[in-house]
Amino acid sequence: MLQLFKTLLDNLNPTDSNAQHQPSTVCGLSSEQFASVSLMLMVANADFNLTVEETALVEQYLQRELGLTNVEAKEVCEQAIKRADEAVSLHEFTTQLKQLSYATRLQLMQQLWQQAYIDHELDPNEEAMLRKIADLLFIRHSDYIQAKLRVIDN
Repeated sequence: MLQLFKTLLDNLNPTDSNAQHQPSTVCGLSSEQFASVSLMLMVANADFNLTVEETALVEQYLQRELGLTNVEAKEVCEQAIKRADEAVSLHEFTTQLKQLSYATRLQLMQQLWQQAYIDHELDPNEEAMLRKIADLLFIRHSDYIQAKLRVIDN
């Protein structure tokens, strides 16, 4: 009943609804890049223990892959953690990312596996979240397993 009411309200005023769900770009990141960072941090926090090591991996990724400064990377992480905490579901992030090429989605999946294994143990909640993300990004199961194995072997 409440969901029906919400849907009706959203249909009455779609521009306000879209504005709430679109994150503002932080430090010039695209919405896809910001969604990817948010997913990384959601996976890291799936075991309810977001460590310095896990956030450092995301910050290093932002600096290495996107050319952000240390300060910018910290700011993006803070905003992404806030956005991930406010998220209702993974769909908010994966909807944007499904549009990326399959190869790019595979690279993201491998980065998510690295995020899960940075503390050298895989929590069942992390693995369950990774499985959901893979399904939502339309990643074949064999590619999902291969990404996991590549991370484990390194």
